[in-house]
Amino acid sequence: RKLLDPIIEHMMEAVHRYEGTVNQVMGDGIMALFGAPLAHEDHAVRACYAALRMQESVKRYAEHVQKTEGIPIQIRVGLNSGEVVVRSIGSDLKLDYTAVGQTTHLAARMEQMAMPGSILMSPDTLRFAAGYVQAKVLGPVNVKGINEPIEVYEITHAGPVRSRLQAAAARGPTPFVGRTAEFDRLCQALDQAKAGHGQVVALVGEPGVGKSRLIWEFIHYRSTADWLILESASVSYGKATAYLPVIDLLKAYFSIDDGDEVRKIREKVTGKLLALDKSFDSTLPAFLALLDVTVDPSADSGQAQWQSLDPSQRRQRTLDAVKRLLLRESQAQPLVLVFEDLHWIDTQTQSLLDSLIESLPTARILLLVNYRPEYRHGWGSKSYFSQLRIDPLQAESADELLQALLGNDANLKTLKQLLIERTEGNPFFLEESVCGLIETKVLAGERGNYHLQ
Repeated sequence: RKLLDPIIEHMMEAVHRYEGTVNQVMGDGIMALFGAPLAHEDHAVRACYAALRMQESVKRYAEHVQKTEGIPIQIRVGLNSGEVVVRSIGSDLKLDYTAVGQTTHLAARMEQMAMPGSILMSPDTLRFAAGYVQAKVLGPVNVKGINEPIEVYEITHAGPVRSRLQAAAARGPTPFVGRTAEFDRLCQALDQAKAGHGQVVALVGEPGVGKSRLIWEFIHYRSTADWLILESASVSYGKATAYLPVIDLLKAYFSIDDGDEVRKIREKVTGKLLALDKSFDSTLPAFLALLDVTVDPSADSGQAQWQSLDPSQRRQRTLDAVKRLLLRESQAQPLVLVFEDLHWIDTQTQSLLDSLIESLPTARILLLVNYRPEYRHGWGSKSYFSQLRIDPLQAESADELLQALLGNDANLKTLKQLLIERTEGNPFFLEESVCGLIETKVLAGERGNYHLQ
C-alpha cells in the first residue's frame, strides 16, 4: 500500500485534471469515465490527455522508487469510446455512479492487452481524438467476447492539433463563405490599430458557427504580413490551470519547443528579452516561473528577490511583466493578439486581459477574442471595443459550402436541403454531418463529387 497508494493518487489526479469521473478504485488500478455523468464535447480527447499525464507522472514517481527501493513500477492504460448503460447505485449515505456494457468491456480488454508503460485505444477513440494525439497501428487483434478482430492503436504522445479547426483543416479546408461584412470590419480595425489606436474586436456566437475560422482567414490575409501575430486559446479543461493561454502565447513569442531543455528555455527567454530592452532584466524571474523554469535564487539578486515575494505579489509582478512586454513589442512592430474561447478562460488570464485592454488606446495592438454568448466581461463601454455577432450561414452560403463538399449530383438536392434544415446553417455541423454520411457509407465518391449509395 505504501507504494501503490501514491500511484492511484497520480492516476486519479490525471483524471480529475481533465474533469473525468473516477467511478471505481481497485487495489492496483482505477476505472474512469469521460462524458458521463458530466457531458463534454471532447470527452475522448480528455481521456487521451489524462492517460498521457498518468504515464508521465507515474514515470517520475517510479524513478524515485527505483532509486530508493530498487523496485520497478509501470502502469497500463486502456481506452474505448461508445455508448454505455449508466446507473446510480446508492443509499442515503453513499452514491456510486457506474457504467456497464460492451464499451466498458472493450476498454478493460485494451488495458489487459497493453504492455507495461503503454496506452492502447480502440478505433472509436481514435476517431474522436485523431490529430489531438499521435498513435501507431498495432494491427487487428482478437478480443475475447467480440466476434471480429479489433484494430488496436498505441498512443505515443500528444499531437499538434489543439482545436476543432485544426482537426478539420487536417482533412482539408472547406471554402470560406458568407463572412464578407465581418472580414471587412476586421480589416478596418487593423488599419486603426496600425495608426496607433489600439482596438479590441470580439467575435461572439454559438459553437460551430465559424468564429475561429474567421480569425484564421484574417490572420493569414496578406494585410497582416508586416504584423507580429501571437495566438493562444483557452481549453475546456483549463480553468484550473493558471495562465494557460498566456503560457502558450509566450512559448510562441520566445520560440520555445516542447522538447526544449531548461537551459535552452532560459537562454531563449533571456536573449529575447534583453535584445528587446535591457531594462527587462528585472522581469526575467516572472517569465521563467511562468514557463516552469526553476528560479535560481543564487543566480542574481533579482531572482533572490522573486523567491521572497508572497503569492499575491508574484501574481501582480507576472501580470505587469507580460503586459509590459506586449506593449513594448508593439512599439517595435504592430501586434495582433488572439485569445480564443474566452468562455473557458482562467481568472489570472482574465486579469491580464482586463489590465491590457486599459492600456490599448495608444498601442499598435489589435486584440482579437472570441467566445460563446454566455461569457461576460466589462469592456462593453470602451470606445475602442467592438463586438461582431457570428450567426449561422444563410441558406445561400450554406448551399455554396455543401456544393463544394458534395458536388453537383442532382440526386443530392433533397439531401442538401435536409442538411441545411437540420443543422440550421451551422457550418461545423454541416461538415460533421457530411463526414458522418461518408463514414456510414450513405455517400460514396470523393470530395466535390459524391453520390448516394
